[in-house]
Amino acid sequence: MKKIIAAALLPIMLLCSCNAKSTKPDTMPESYKTDVLISDNGREFSGSFCKDEKGWEYEFSAPESIKGMKLSKTAEGFTAELEKLKITDAPEKLPQNSPARLIAGALEMCESGKGVTAEYKGGKVVNKGVINGADFEVTFDDGIPCSMEIGGEIAVTFKNFASND
Repeated sequence: MKKIIAAALLPIMLLCSCNAKSTKPDTMPESYKTDVLISDNGREFSGSFCKDEKGWEYEFSAPESIKGMKLSKTAEGFTAELEKLKITDAPEKLPQNSPARLIAGALEMCESGKGVTAEYKGGKVVNKGVINGADFEVTFDDGIPCSMEIGGEIAVTFKNFASND
């Protein structure tokens, strides 16, 4: 009887284990540049994102109202620039739940591998973690990030990813 039950459960266990397999998280290089398409609660943004050992910077190309705007963060401060206007403040003044900080923070977690787990789904590695109370997933294709989702509200697509390491 035990052999029959075990034989009946084996196919079910095999089917359940095929959906998502645990794997080692993919990591990010310390220095890179990528184009980003960001959707935040129905608002669409595009531009570039650069990260190096000093910090990170976004430069937006759309929408038109913020075209050319730069947001950057280093250990020394947070800076927002648009045309001739430049504001610099302490890094902790950038709100913890701002999309810029959440995206950069999730990528930094992927870089360090700390607080990140991974699954292998559909031929891609999906890193998962929590940033400032929001769940995030970063999907990698052959070691290159291709998309991110944070808290069901922020979606990011990465294009033209290039490591500077």
